[in-house]
Amino acid sequence: MHAAPRESAAPANAPRYQQLSAMLAREIGDGRYAVGSLLPPEPQLCQRFSVSRHTVREAVRQLCDMGLVSRHQGVGTVVRASRSDKQYSASLASLGDLMAYAQGTRLKVLGSRWVEADAALAAQLRCQEGERWLEWNTVRLPAEGGEPIVHMRVFVRPECEGMREELESGKAWVFGLIEKYGGERIHEAQQVVAAVAVPAASARLLGVKPRSPGLLVRRFYLGRNGRLLSVSLNVHPPGRVEFTTTWRLDNTAAA
Repeated sequence: MHAAPRESAAPANAPRYQQLSAMLAREIGDGRYAVGSLLPPEPQLCQRFSVSRHTVREAVRQLCDMGLVSRHQGVGTVVRASRSDKQYSASLASLGDLMAYAQGTRLKVLGSRWVEADAALAAQLRCQEGERWLEWNTVRLPAEGGEPIVHMRVFVRPECEGMREELESGKAWVFGLIEKYGGERIHEAQQVVAAVAVPAASARLLGVKPRSPGLLVRRFYLGRNGRLLSVSLNVHPPGRVEFTTTWRLDNTAAA
């Protein structure tokens, strides 16, 4: 299989279909495929990118979810828009999907500080009181500009302090840096979603009224033997993001 084209916005280790969808979305935005025109048929895309039909179909499905294209039986895949007019959407079906969900966005680092977990923070992070963490205060924005998608506070172990320069470049994949500088693979991620009244600090960054309804997403990244490597606290304003999680019946268990 050939390497993904350089202009793909997805991380290099993202699932192949996400790399392909990012590439096609960019080509649509650049005018290679005009609104009203057809995307090349599946066999042609398979040949061009050296991928399977399944990969092409999953990539096109993502483009449909973004509102960029629509499928029509007997006609093909029609380009509907050059830019997505929908809220940011992430389809999460695996750990790889979760790691790559930020494709098409950029990270802006607002600051950092060392913190020692008190009782309240320890409960949020699921760590021991007194543990020392490096906290990054960030927002994530659409790559093409626009309102912030999320106010994200990322807590990492002290051994990850060296990631500062790469993180502040705005182009880095946060949790790839955690693996790189922490020296340990992320084996599991846990996600907890709850409704929240947007805190004042987040509201200022997101451009919404304090205590307006929002979404708090806490993600816990675990290494070997369940060791907690990092936690991110994500505050989303209404109408700017959606997450799709898919469950499928385990036929073996059902039988």
